Amino acid sequence: MNPLNPGLPRPSRIWLVAVFALWCTDLALAAVPLPPEDALGRSVAAAPETRAARSRLLQARSEARLSALGPYEWTLSGAGVKRDIEGEGRFNEWDTALERPVRLPGKAALDRELGKLMIVRAAAELQVVERTTRLAILDAWFACVGAAERAQLLEQDRSYMQGVYDAVAIRRRGGDLAELDEALASAELATANAGTTAARMQAADAARALATRLDVTSCAVESWDAPPETTVGTASLGVTADDGVAADPAVRVSAAIAELASVGAERTRRDRWPDPTLAATYGRERGGVERLGGLSISVPLGVRRRAAEIAKAEAAAAVAAAEHDTARANSRREWLARSAALRRSHEVWLALAAAEAHQRRAADLTRHAFELGELSLAESLIVRRVALQARVAEREAALAAWHALAIDAAYRATVGGEISAP
Repeated sequence: MNPLNPGLPRPSRIWLVAVFALWCTDLALAAVPLPPEDALGRSVAAAPETRAARSRLLQARSEARLSALGPYEWTLSGAGVKRDIEGEGRFNEWDTALERPVRLPGKAALDRELGKLMIVRAAAELQVVERTTRLAILDAWFACVGAAERAQLLEQDRSYMQGVYDAVAIRRRGGDLAELDEALASAELATANAGTTAARMQAADAARALATRLDVTSCAVESWDAPPETTVGTASLGVTADDGVAADPAVRVSAAIAELASVGAERTRRDRWPDPTLAATYGRERGGVERLGGLSISVPLGVRRRAAEIAKAEAAAAVAAAEHDTARANSRREWLARSAALRRSHEVWLALAAAEAHQRRAADLTRHAFELGELSLAESLIVRRVALQARVAEREAALAAWHALAIDAAYRATVGGEISAP
């Protein structure tokens, strides 16, 4: 096999990644260098950070229920005494009270609203964690695929150089070539062997790193289609940067935090009038001769402290609102940066693909020229090495373009409120 133009076989399996249908309807027909979607989904769901976020969502639901129920409970108290009255005797006396603080009108509704916002924030945080975990797994996957592809290309080159060295050695023994040619071929073969060994070790390390995140036996992809044009996607779905920013779960988290702080400040202002404690009392004195019953109300004091708490809550609400604006700005910048990365990665791949085609043709011509005696072996090997570098660069650029598409798809999936592929 000529390593300057390896004939890669057709893929044994074509992974249909449904999430890419969100931005490109034709992509389902392409062979894409992505992990199996079912394995990816399981890995995202089973990741410790995802399980922790899911538990925080359950915790938020419990906190919401507690907030709706309120902080107060009924309290039952009682006491018994012995009264000794000179000239009258001793009496057993007792009294009991049932009391409970009561939320003033409007506070319960605010507490219920706070509970709902807790759930909204936790749900958005879960989506952020799922997306972050998915992106981390994709990073590890593409690193593994790239290392495996590089190792495969260098192994093909090593096999080719082995053939070149064997042919040169035969011609050297026949007196057709000089000793310098054999030395050059031997040195080039040794360099190819060293490069192949290093690439194999890097591929093995990348596979081990991937195994800690994704349950797959191998990341080797036999072949993949050319990265599609990136001009489709946003326009085809009518998705704008504003849509993406509004649907970004990170922005929704900051929005929920800002709303929590705002409602919390209003709740603190309502506490300017503290909740009273109502109680019903009953007692018996002088051995039951006297029976007492009544109602009581108590109100806590402390105006200065409540004023300070209101000021603190209002300041926290202002901070949360500013941080929400920051999150929106960051999300917009990220959206624009991803769009630019999509275009840039595809254009870079197109340029490198064109350069690789020219280098491959030049390598083929110089190889034939050497075989015909029109060019020295040293010149032929230099062109071959440049062609190999161009091939590796083209494959890396193609993989980078696919990686950019996968990242963009993960973000665009949040526009519909979903992270996982349907």
